Amino acid sequence: MVLDLFHTVIHTRTAREPIVKVLLLLLALAASPSVQGAETLRICTDEKSHLPFIDPAGGGVAGQLIRQAAAELGLHIVFYPAPTTRCREEMRVGVADAFPITPYTTSLLGIAAYPMSKGKPDPERAVLVARSFAYRRTGTAVDWDGKKFIRLTTPVLMPFGAVLLNDRLKAAGVAYDDKGKTLDLIFSKLLAERGDIAVGAEYSGMALLADPRFAGKIEMLPIPFTTEPYFLAVTQKVFDRDPALVQKLWDTIGRIRASPDYQAYYDKTLRETKAE
Repeated sequence: MVLDLFHTVIHTRTAREPIVKVLLLLLALAASPSVQGAETLRICTDEKSHLPFIDPAGGGVAGQLIRQAAAELGLHIVFYPAPTTRCREEMRVGVADAFPITPYTTSLLGIAAYPMSKGKPDPERAVLVARSFAYRRTGTAVDWDGKKFIRLTTPVLMPFGAVLLNDRLKAAGVAYDDKGKTLDLIFSKLLAERGDIAVGAEYSGMALLADPRFAGKIEMLPIPFTTEPYFLAVTQKVFDRDPALVQKLWDTIGRIRASPDYQAYYDKTLRETKAE
């Protein structure tokens, strides 16, 4: 890094300038956080809102938690939105450094590094725990008993790019249709009888059930389809560059999340979301 900067500065200066000025500039650049890179974390967020947890601008309870933890460590956080599939690709090629709410799933192990304990993802250092549910047309017979679908004769509808749901349905050998980009489009397909059941995030589903288009026509089944911790996952490159710093960030997230002040804020936000 220093040699690269040295050659860059030398070739852009005239021979008449004293070499001491060049070296001083070199040292200033080398000390700069923007050059070091370790002090800035570029976090790609889904372009769709997932409040109360996260929105495209990095708002929500997860965004607040990550910002607070980063501030304690002197890290600069930059949130920017993109489709989730693009976020994953940008993490793979090193454009993005992290994704804010990432489930632990085999599909992402080649891309993302997680806080681990004894060879397993550490829920104590997760950003949050979130659930997904199954949804059906009100009064229909298809069901979910917590382990399997009952009276299912059509592929399960699910949002495109939802890796955890995809992996769970694959593992269960259940056919699925992930051509719908958003849960509201999937609910529309459900009403059009292009499927008998859908799976999707809890709070996104609750918001849609209050929408006049779907109110009273679609219902949430009572048993969660998934209940999983979600993590601030970083790329392997970021982790390898400074594993001690990344571990400190995960540790700080876990400590703040367990604090009474954050828990009060988190619970209040979720209550208000459910009341809306």
